[in-house]
Amino acid sequence: MKNLYLFLVFCCLTFSAHAQFLNWGIKGGINYNENGDLRAINLGNPITLSSNEEVGYHIGILSEIKLPLFLYLRPELVYTHTESSYKLNDDQGTLKLDKLELPVLVGFRVFKIGRFFFGPNFSYIMNTKLSVPESVEGVSNVSSDDFLVSGQIGLGLNFGKIGADIRWETGFSDSEASFIRNSTDLDFALVDTSHSQFILSFYYKFK
Repeated sequence: MKNLYLFLVFCCLTFSAHAQFLNWGIKGGINYNENGDLRAINLGNPITLSSNEEVGYHIGILSEIKLPLFLYLRPELVYTHTESSYKLNDDQGTLKLDKLELPVLVGFRVFKIGRFFFGPNFSYIMNTKLSVPESVEGVSNVSSDDFLVSGQIGLGLNFGKIGADIRWETGFSDSEASFIRNSTDLDFALVDTSHSQFILSFYYKFK
């Protein structure tokens, strides 16, 4: 919880430091997400399952700070929910993550309506849950990494106060979550929570 407070303070300072120059807005959209492998021990034998892409969503606020030479700085504060699925025979499990994210993007304006941007994304994982088939019960999260650092790059269009962009994100830092079940069917599982995803966003700027 202390780490969350520090993360929120960092977010507030980032936004307030340039408050007099900001154009504020709101945004939302969908995420097409994939995490890393799930490694489980079943009756003492290791099993590795690859992640399948699933659709999540995000909602948040943004700002845009104009810089010289068609440049701009765009910090955002976003709540994101992502999912990835793992299939073994006819059974399927789903990893669900709830994150608070702070992308800090540098962009180029092209012919007033076009945008090209890139930059780091700092994420705090608020909740990690592994949903499993009905045949597997009592799975609980033992531990997980709280902070992730990733990078984003994308293109966008802006028509007045309304805009949309598509971006690709990949994790820079390794991260992992562990789960345990008090049963001989599934003793222990490790999930690679580093990710890659495509993000489609729509936004509205108030000024």
